[in-house]
Amino acid sequence: MFVLYAIILALYRLYFSPLSKFPGPKFTAASGWFEFYHDVVKRGQFVYAVAEMHNQYGPIVRINPWEISVRDPSFYNTLYVAGSVRRTEIFKQLRDGIGIDGSHAVAEDHDFHRMRRKPLDPFFSRQQVQRYEEMIVDEIKVIEDRLKEHRGSGTVVTMDYVFTAMTGDLIGKICLVDPPSFAGEPDFSPDCFFALIALYTNFTFLLTESCIKKAKAKGVNKEASDSHSVSLIEHLLASNIPASEKTTDRLVGEFISILSAGTMTTARTLVTITYYACAYPEVGEKLREAVTEIMANYPDSVPRWSDLEKIPYLAACVKEGLRLSPGTLRRVVRCSPDVALQYKEWEIPKNVPTSMSAYMSHNDPAVYPEPAKFNPERWMGEYDPQMDRNFIPFSKGSRSCLGMNLAYAELYLGLAIMFRPDAPRLTLHDTDESDVYPKLDLFIVAPKVDSRGVRVTVG
Repeated sequence: MFVLYAIILALYRLYFSPLSKFPGPKFTAASGWFEFYHDVVKRGQFVYAVAEMHNQYGPIVRINPWEISVRDPSFYNTLYVAGSVRRTEIFKQLRDGIGIDGSHAVAEDHDFHRMRRKPLDPFFSRQQVQRYEEMIVDEIKVIEDRLKEHRGSGTVVTMDYVFTAMTGDLIGKICLVDPPSFAGEPDFSPDCFFALIALYTNFTFLLTESCIKKAKAKGVNKEASDSHSVSLIEHLLASNIPASEKTTDRLVGEFISILSAGTMTTARTLVTITYYACAYPEVGEKLREAVTEIMANYPDSVPRWSDLEKIPYLAACVKEGLRLSPGTLRRVVRCSPDVALQYKEWEIPKNVPTSMSAYMSHNDPAVYPEPAKFNPERWMGEYDPQMDRNFIPFSKGSRSCLGMNLAYAELYLGLAIMFRPDAPRLTLHDTDESDVYPKLDLFIVAPKVDSRGVRVTVG
């Protein structure tokens, strides 16, 4: 009976499904096993398989029995829209089972997602992140002081751990009550790094659950929760969201999502830019030269994030780092529950999961010549406006990255401080480009499986 059912299901998917008209390989239309093989057996390789399908079949492809992929940046603003344009939902099955069921990120229904995200947005607005700048600088100073301890010693330091500790401590202070500190731990707490890579482990769960219980025990009134000094968890607990949204289980999922994304993604981009600034002396020297004037009186005078954004080469390094190391390589799937979507002559039916990918947009050789090359100069002076059109490291629309402003502030301040002329000099140790170049789609961007990270000595 099972074999008969499988045959009938495959025939339906191939010839009678509403998606049967779309181009693509027959074996991917008939079964999800091809995706399983590339994502699970080959570990995070389906994003590259999808790119190959587009190379063969064109800009719109059916990549599994239920999903359409589009590789055309002109369609991006049709698929990813603000809530005022139309309702947008996710394909929740893609995120089931990773331990963040309580998160706004996996809220399938448009209105439910909006309800969960609304109280979070003020904590990550540009205005609020500007209030965090002193805290950001303090965290950067902590890791810099730790690096100075190794000056001239020949000790090998893994920058993946360094930046993960920094970003993890910062997002923890914004979100939680009495969070642990990782930057002061031996070797910058590699246990934290590997726990976050795994995303949902007992370590991550217990840490988050403990901090939430502390916040509940502490309590905070409504007036205090509206101040700028309380943590996000205190703000949520005192807000008027439904009681069902304040349960420990729900909040654990929410904060695992926020803490993991707010730690690993920005750390990965900092690691990537640091590697290229160390591997290519001309990049490092231009970066130091670019920040020399504005950092001349540091630490007595610390520049603002808004001033650092105006430095062309620094801004170019940030953009190029985000192009090569965006928040995720994984395709971002959306469903339009109310209206069909039109792509050229193709009508995509309502509720059909449809995806696009930053990996394909950021590696389009027609827009970014030599796309695998770290080349900040491509963003200098007058450049092709299609580069900005294709640049989507934080996605767009009503479900874009919650922490975009915080990430930008960390990147600008982190690079300006770490690459000012009198900062500790980092020299690569037994590290090459394969230790940063995106190879695995593990929700976050990751290099080759056996990478030991970007390792340096400090001078």
